[in-house]
Amino acid sequence: MYSSSLREKIQHGTLDFPAAYYYIDPSHPHYCMPIHWHKEWELIRIRSGNVVLHADNREFTAREGDIFLFHDSMLHGSLPPEDVRYDCFVFDLQGLFRSSERIQKALRPIYHLDVLPNVYYPRETNADLFPLVDELMDIHYQGYLSSAPSPYLELVTLSCLGHIFARILQNGHYYTKLKDPAGSSHRIVRIKSVLEFIEQNYHTELTLDTLAKTAGMNPRYLCRIFKETTTLSPIDYVINYRIEQACRLLSTTKLSVIDIALECGFNDCSYFIRAFKQRKKVSPHQYRKLSEMK
Repeated sequence: MYSSSLREKIQHGTLDFPAAYYYIDPSHPHYCMPIHWHKEWELIRIRSGNVVLHADNREFTAREGDIFLFHDSMLHGSLPPEDVRYDCFVFDLQGLFRSSERIQKALRPIYHLDVLPNVYYPRETNADLFPLVDELMDIHYQGYLSSAPSPYLELVTLSCLGHIFARILQNGHYYTKLKDPAGSSHRIVRIKSVLEFIEQNYHTELTLDTLAKTAGMNPRYLCRIFKETTTLSPIDYVINYRIEQACRLLSTTKLSVIDIALECGFNDCSYFIRAFKQRKKVSPHQYRKLSEMK
């Protein structure tokens, strides 16, 4: 599901084992995945439902069983429909294999982005990868359900990831870097700067003019390329980002709904409740109750 742009700053795993598994369903605070980037790689397996994901100006429609692999620093995200469930595994590829020089050498073309693994892997056409992905996700899912994860979880993780990347290289599940089409990478850098600005200032008043100034663009041009990249207008993205932050606070704090609205940049609590319910299909109070039941 991260230049100085909107980079997700969550610590995934530990310094010794920099990887973390997340089970995502509609009740999860980050069920709606706004366009973001992070320094880690991310592997996603769709458990149920259909979903449209975006990665660096490309759009993919996936169904149950399909997988995605996002390389480090890739802009990606989605606004899933109802009833989609998926496994998410976020990992520092270099960090996991830092102690093995042979593996580091084999993975060097990927580290340097000389070859880029495919982003989307439909299940029916990638039979060589799916047993490995299933084994990786299933052992982490069992650990998610249990208070006593498997003592072999880390060993299985390293084994599966090593095999996954070996298959990608051996079987040509990658592409090589092409010339930047029409300056798209430059546009992505500018969009990242806007995303970072939103992340740092979502609790304040944000206008289209302010965001355009941050990107060094005129408002109309920003709207066009922002929507091409994220599928949302800049202001719609701000509202969605604020709602996601509200979900986090509702799930992890005892702050009142009014305080959360103000904390997330909504000066009108009634508008906050309407916007929240429109996107989450439940009120903030109901969302908090559902989170407490988890």
